[in-house]
Amino acid sequence: MKKIIYYMLLYIFLSIIQFVFGKYLSVFGIFPNFILIVVAYLGVSKKIINAQVMGFLFGLTWDAFSTDIFGTRALMFTVIGYLIGKFCRDFDMNKILVQFLVILLANIVYWLGFGLIHFTILGNESYMTSFIDGVCCVKVIVTVLIAPIVFHVFGMINKI
Repeated sequence: MKKIIYYMLLYIFLSIIQFVFGKYLSVFGIFPNFILIVVAYLGVSKKIINAQVMGFLFGLTWDAFSTDIFGTRALMFTVIGYLIGKFCRDFDMNKILVQFLVILLANIVYWLGFGLIHFTILGNESYMTSFIDGVCCVKVIVTVLIAPIVFHVFGMINKI
């Protein structure tokens, strides 16, 4: 029962941070992707299924608020939760360099997968090339730099 309450509070808190305060705290339209960081954290610290379910729920919520193809983010966060849970469980996630690399790879999978889905369905190349442009790279860098702080906070929460 404690786990269900933990995940419900996590879902509510992170949704408020990402969707409500994100637009007010962003600088030049750049705000870290806390959902991606938390899904990656769940993938390495909890069971794979937890990361997948939370990734799916966060992605579904984000898709409900966006005008993009419905289900794209739900699919991407679910895939990221699975991949990180499957391939990164043996890494020492207490090392900051490892956290940087895992979040960087998760961002690359997210942006390239997102762009591939949009290119396949809509024939829109702008998402494929957006990973290369400056704004997207800055978003990735900001998310990667914020990741160790989020990992540390959730590590302290898990000890409690």
